[in-house]
Parts: sequence; C-alpha cells; structure tokens
Amino acid sequence: MSVKTVLVGICGGVAAYKALDVVSGLAKEGHHVRVMMTEAARHFVDPTAFAAVSGAPVLTTLWQEGAGEDLYPHLYPSTRADLCLILPATANTLAKIAHGLGDDLVSTACLSLPASCEKVFCPAMNVEMWRNPAVQENVRILETRGWLRLGPEEGRLACGMTGPGRLREPADLLKDIAPLLSSGTSLKEKTILILSGPTHEYMDPVRYIGNASSGRMGKALAEEALRRGANVRFITGPVSDEHLPGGVALHRVTSAEEMLAAARQQLPGCDAVLFAAAVADYRATTYSPEKRGKSEAGLQISLTANPDIAATLCRERTHSFKAIGFALQSHDGEAYARQKLNAKHLDAIILNAPDSMGAETGSFSCLERGDAPFHPWGRISKNEAAKNILNLIT
Repeated sequence: MSVKTVLVGICGGVAAYKALDVVSGLAKEGHHVRVMMTEAARHFVDPTAFAAVSGAPVLTTLWQEGAGEDLYPHLYPSTRADLCLILPATANTLAKIAHGLGDDLVSTACLSLPASCEKVFCPAMNVEMWRNPAVQENVRILETRGWLRLGPEEGRLACGMTGPGRLREPADLLKDIAPLLSSGTSLKEKTILILSGPTHEYMDPVRYIGNASSGRMGKALAEEALRRGANVRFITGPVSDEHLPGGVALHRVTSAEEMLAAARQQLPGCDAVLFAAAVADYRATTYSPEKRGKSEAGLQISLTANPDIAATLCRERTHSFKAIGFALQSHDGEAYARQKLNAKHLDAIILNAPDSMGAETGSFSCLERGDAPFHPWGRISKNEAAKNILNLIT
C-alpha cells in the first residue's frame, strides 16, 4: 500500500466526535495523518484525543511556537498533502474556503493545498442551515473547483430537527475516500481510451451539423485517469485547446466516421473505453463541395444516420474491456439509459441532463449492468463526476 499524507481539518460541530474514528482508521491503514482544528472545534473534542489516535501533534493555531517549519503551520503539511479532508464541514468554514478567506488555521491551510491534492468536504449542520441558498451556492462553488462532497445524510439531528444534515458514518467515509488514497496506483499499467468532444458533420465547406459539447467531461476523465497512473489514449472532436488534456496520446478528428475509424485503430490493448463524446446522430447524405446558396424557398437536406460508435465497438470487440457510455436525455432518463445500456452491451452508463452540455457542472446519474440500482449523483462538477466514473473501473 502506498502511504499518503492526509490533512484532516476539524470544524466546530457536534459531529466532530465522529472524526476521531475516521482519523483512527486512516492512521491504522498506515497513512501519515495530521489533524488541524478550528477554535470552535476545540469546544467539542479536546486536541489530545486527536493526537492520540493520529500519533502526531495536533495543529490548532496559525501562531505555533518553535522553529523551522513549525513556524508555518498553514504551509506544512498543507503543501505536501495528498488528501485534505474537512469534517465536519460547517457552513462557516465552507464559506471561507469557497471565497478564498484565510482567517484561521483550517481556512488558510486550504489556500496552500497543491493542485495534485485530493480535496474532500463532509458537511454536517442544522437542516435549515444546509438548505440556505448561500450555503448551497458555496457548496456548488467548491464542487466546481474540484472538491468532492460526501454527505450530508438525512436523519435526526442533535438539535432535535429531522432532515439532511447528518455527517456520514465513519465507516462509510473511510470506504468513500479509499479510492482517492490509491490515486497514482489504482490504474497503473492500465490503458484507457477516451472519446471526447462533439463531432461536426459538414454539409458544405462552411456549414455543419453539430452540438454544444465543449469537451470538458472528456478532459476531466483524462486528467483523473492520469492521476491514477493510467496510460490514456484520447480521441477528440473539434474543441478549444483549453479543453484538451496534457500527457495523453492525442488524436483529433472531425466527423463521426473519422472518430469510429480512429477508435478502431486505438482500441487494441485497451482495458477500458469511456464513450464521453457527443457524436452527432446524423450527417448530410450528400456533401456539397461548394457553399450552398441561400434561398427564399428554404433549404431541404437529406440526412443519413451516423454509426453508433459505442454499439459498433462493443459488438466488434475481440478482447475484454470495460465499456462505459453516456446518455443525454431531457425526459424518461432512467428508462432510456437502461435501454441504451443493454442495447449497446455497455458495462455502465452515465445519464446527464441537457444543461450539462458545455457547462462545468451537470446532473449525473449512474446505472451499471446487472442488478445494481439507478444511482443519482446529483448536480456535481465534472471533475467530481470523473472521479466517480473512474471508480467504476478501479
């Protein structure tokens, strides 16, 4: 097992006592765990308890005594953390992190986390606080910046109310973050083929049939796969350079037929294929080498169905690989996804809503082959969706 540095931020909530079991579990797994606490958190659990279960001194203030690195608790171990876990994440701390404030140890340390650090927050608060629009907006900000949200769960709260606001149970949290702690090794020696972006089906030299896909989802998948040690082959339709990942074998195409041909060429040796491309369903039956002129009578174009890339590759498979597809639907999403999953012989399918196309976030759900239930993920960032999707492979 790879030993990771885990930074755990404890905030002021009655659920802070559950964090003792989480910290203890991480330490027992052999990880280097450092705990930092807000002033409010110390009213619920004494720092000595966290020091005992983590096996390391607890950081409680920006103004530590000592020399060397001890003078900079907001930088060390923050800048070396592989995973930052905030629990219970209170409304106050969420607001600080979302808006880049650093007026205590926990919020300041979060400003110093490296880009490679996995970031997780576990909300726990009163049900009305959780439902407050300002809190929900801060949650959305964090999710779009790559923070993974775990919880809250519904149930009876310490304040006597019932509803969403309970911290997830320690055993569930440990299970949820386990894949993040295996990043860099969980897909080592695996080769993943990712199809991304739209296709443009030209009817003449300047006009085409296409869609608003930006390629963000494909990029997020590629970057997450690379973080987990995979070898990534990436086929993309026309997207801007900012939505292209680095460190991959990149192949640019324009049309659906070109994407299918490239995928057939790149498929041998792949352990998984992620069909994230928004392939145009139709192309013009006849291509005009000259720009079609405008007519007051309008324009009639005969359309031909494009090949179904996912169904074709799964039908033609000559070796075993995990196939995960996508479905975009405005209505009857679960039924449509289930039909598509079976018809295309996919191992799993990710359902998303039309408002996710071209956006940084989306409403995602997952359906796996077999008896697995339909699993809504809610509205999350595409970075978080990518982590969930890669977990299906690992």
